[in-house]
Amino acid sequence: MQNRKWLAVSATALMMCAPLGVARAQQVASGQEDAPKPAQDSVSAVQEVVVTASKTGSQTLQTVPMAIQAFSGEELKARNISTVGDLVSTIPGAFEGFRQSVGSRFYNLRGAVTQNGDSPLGYYLDDVPFIVTNFGIAPPVRFIDMDRVEVLRGPQGTLYGQGSSGGVFIFHTRDPNLNEIEYAAESEGSRTVGAEGFNYGVSGAVSVPIIKDRLAIRISGGTSRDAGWADAYYGAYDGTPDQKGVNKAKNDDLRLVALFRPADNVELRAQYWHFQPRQDFTGFTASVKPPYFQNTAGQQGFSNGDFKLWSLAAKVDFDGFSITSATSNLEGDFGINIPLSPAGSFSSRFLPKMFAEEIRVNSTTSGPLHWVAGASYQDGQGPQVNALIRPGVNINASNNTLTKNYAFFGEVSYDLLGGKLVPLVGLRTYHDDRSFADGTAKVPTNAKVNTWRLNLAYLPTDNLTMFVSAATGFRPGIVQSRVQVESLTLAGVPVSVALEPEESKNYEFGLKWRSDDRAWTVGLNLYQLEYTNLQTSVTGGIDGVNGFANFGDATTKGIDLELHWRTPIPGLGVGFVGNFNDSKYDTVNPVVAAAQPLLRPGSRLINTLDQNYRVDLNYVRDLANGLEGFGNVALSHSGDRLQTNGFPTKPYDQLSATIGVRRGAWEFAFVGNNLGDERGPTFVGTNGPLSGSGPTPRTLGFRLRVTSQ
Repeated sequence: MQNRKWLAVSATALMMCAPLGVARAQQVASGQEDAPKPAQDSVSAVQEVVVTASKTGSQTLQTVPMAIQAFSGEELKARNISTVGDLVSTIPGAFEGFRQSVGSRFYNLRGAVTQNGDSPLGYYLDDVPFIVTNFGIAPPVRFIDMDRVEVLRGPQGTLYGQGSSGGVFIFHTRDPNLNEIEYAAESEGSRTVGAEGFNYGVSGAVSVPIIKDRLAIRISGGTSRDAGWADAYYGAYDGTPDQKGVNKAKNDDLRLVALFRPADNVELRAQYWHFQPRQDFTGFTASVKPPYFQNTAGQQGFSNGDFKLWSLAAKVDFDGFSITSATSNLEGDFGINIPLSPAGSFSSRFLPKMFAEEIRVNSTTSGPLHWVAGASYQDGQGPQVNALIRPGVNINASNNTLTKNYAFFGEVSYDLLGGKLVPLVGLRTYHDDRSFADGTAKVPTNAKVNTWRLNLAYLPTDNLTMFVSAATGFRPGIVQSRVQVESLTLAGVPVSVALEPEESKNYEFGLKWRSDDRAWTVGLNLYQLEYTNLQTSVTGGIDGVNGFANFGDATTKGIDLELHWRTPIPGLGVGFVGNFNDSKYDTVNPVVAAAQPLLRPGSRLINTLDQNYRVDLNYVRDLANGLEGFGNVALSHSGDRLQTNGFPTKPYDQLSATIGVRRGAWEFAFVGNNLGDERGPTFVGTNGPLSGSGPTPRTLGFRLRVTSQ
């Protein structure tokens, strides 16, 4: 009831500020009619994509002085990018650090990652955050109705606050069409090597105007089923599985959105999103080739999620400025069960809730001064019901993490030399009252963090942008159970329930250049990222119970490179993105180092890729009878990484391809993922391979689409 009241107050307050007849703000700055439109050439890698990540209105990607990528909805389709995992392979320095299941995946940019604590990346669904307190999973979004995705690399503490020490993903979904009916539908089928059946899925979207130019609704969503391709053994592996294809997965989602424009300068957007990712067993197979689980004692493992997100965004345009309010409420239910042999299990259930509100004001004039200022508030909790059961052991570690935090932020820039030289200054102050509660007591913690950004951009021509910047970000400290604290204390590591916040500071030079004919584009970023109070997993003194500690500082130096070429061959485009970096510990807590010998000054930062890159070939050609042929071939490379157990992972490559035809609204394609049947592994255990986030085996299939857009 309280959350609905906040939603109503937020919308009413903004509407009261907006008398009818107020002139609309400058249209390009507010992202409306005169904003540049994407180019229609689907194979061109130089589309004039418009982005809004700066929160000051729409800008063309070329002119934004930061390390940012943008993917239009059409580009996502052309490159067969349909999940966050697919997207990560196209981003320099991005990687999947941990995969618990289809609905529990953890990513990072330019640095180490742990599955516990708030996410090191900020995730935004349109204008509202997706935050699971003390458990940083990515939202399991489906891309069927995506307008564009914006990815910001490096700390984004001033505009996006906590959980953005590595970067930010912003998923922009399609708005309802106020004038025409729109629709899109997709079906797919495939077969994975070793699977006990076929994979299939259907999805779609429809937009219907209710009152022309004023009110419209849009409904989208889908359902998919993936057959299991790993076997289970009740005891040790003996070549005769007790169960086959046990890791089957399901993923359902539904999105409802209403767009109301009561006046030309007022816009209200209400949205409901329901995610249901479910998977039998988890991602932790005992082997990758063949993939299997062992010592499961005949129990059924699972990893299931159910998330509901309500949001209301309201915007009012005035002469010279706009006011935006973004209100949301997230509720979730996520649980896992991991069988243990000879008898026992580990189970954990998360029941997160998060109410969030942000209100901001930004300039929209064509003058040299540009600014944005705002405030945010969050009230959330992350209850966990945890149990470890083994012969003679029964540990109940149920707990709750509660947070109430607020922040004030702003950025201001000024165009010098006719807009060729643009200095920018940004600041955010954040205060978090966070506490840990279990069956015995409540432990309060308090954190106050100030983040800042300095940026100097040089734009001598429309085809060249250069900038230097210094920026900071942070991730709230992990809150862990008393059992974890006790386990680490027994291992000789003195820790507390709440860790210190993990902070980051980034120094960067960036360059974006394109040729006059837009056939070539080049992006280059050189950065030095410094971490303070890094948080990591530490082996505990109680068998099966590990904990977390602040263990020191580290520095990562790297290069991001982006190249796109529209070749002289009509319809053929070539793209390359890559990251190469060197990361080392600067200082390490000597007590933690004694328990974790790999963590020492000068040694490589654990769980961080040394490099990743992807090469894309795209081709489009007109065929006979109105048919258009298209294709994409992509090779992605994941470098090695060092694990806490001392085992390095092996680098691996994946090859994927899409080839198809389209005619009018219809499109049919054959799709192949991981054509080389690469298994990794990306994680190695002490007694053999352990696939924590290894690639799915080779999968071949088809896709059928129809769209009115």
